[in-house]
Amino acid sequence: MPVPKDSLSLKLYDLPFDFSGNFVVIYNKSSELEAYTLSRSLNSLLEKSVRLIKLEEFLLMESPYVDLPAYVLAFLDDINDIHDFQDVMWALNGYGYLVSCNQNVKKKGKVEVINFSDDLCEVNLSLSIINKISSLSRNKRAEEIRKELANLSTLNDWLKNKISQFDFSGSIVLSPILSPARGVLEKYLGRQVGNYEDFIKSDGIIFITTTADLTVVRRREFSLRREGFNVKEIIFDVDPLLAPIYLILLTYVYKQLKGGV
Repeated sequence: MPVPKDSLSLKLYDLPFDFSGNFVVIYNKSSELEAYTLSRSLNSLLEKSVRLIKLEEFLLMESPYVDLPAYVLAFLDDINDIHDFQDVMWALNGYGYLVSCNQNVKKKGKVEVINFSDDLCEVNLSLSIINKISSLSRNKRAEEIRKELANLSTLNDWLKNKISQFDFSGSIVLSPILSPARGVLEKYLGRQVGNYEDFIKSDGIIFITTTADLTVVRRREFSLRREGFNVKEIIFDVDPLLAPIYLILLTYVYKQLKGGV
């Protein structure tokens, strides 16, 4: 079945925040893609580290006892999570940015709201983060990523070749590098997706991995096969920074063809 030419509406956003100074990133399961994309890109391309804090930990363990950094960058979509975050930041007179794929968000206090509403919002946002960070780096890997992001229109042809290699019929388990895609994959597939270290007791297990973390995943596969489970493996050979994003796009097209998106 052919992939529609206009199946993907990809764009790079102009992000108003920068990645200098002291800041932390707040996220939850549904925004792991954006948070880990930012953290990994900063580390790999700029040799800069940033602390990722799950929203629950920030609300219960951090904000009552720890001084806020220069600013807080939050990726949140659920309206209840957003209200909890805004209330705490308002009470602490904290400054930051709330980036969301939810349009029903209003500014409160000193936290600027940046929201988008595209169908592939999480993907576009993550691609925009990599694009901005790679533009600040002059190493060869950053240059290759910039070239790739400048030619996103060619991605459909690449997906056409890849989609026939994938099988989403079993219990999907993601490698460590691909694990940030889990929340969005669950949304598109309508079922649970596992991480490689999860307690798995299901037959017909399909591990999706990259060449970069293949050794770790194969140890887990070997252990499960020894226990009598039927285990398949799909290798997704893409730059580790882009791999979770491209896997989501592959799943999106797959579901589109099946009439599920």
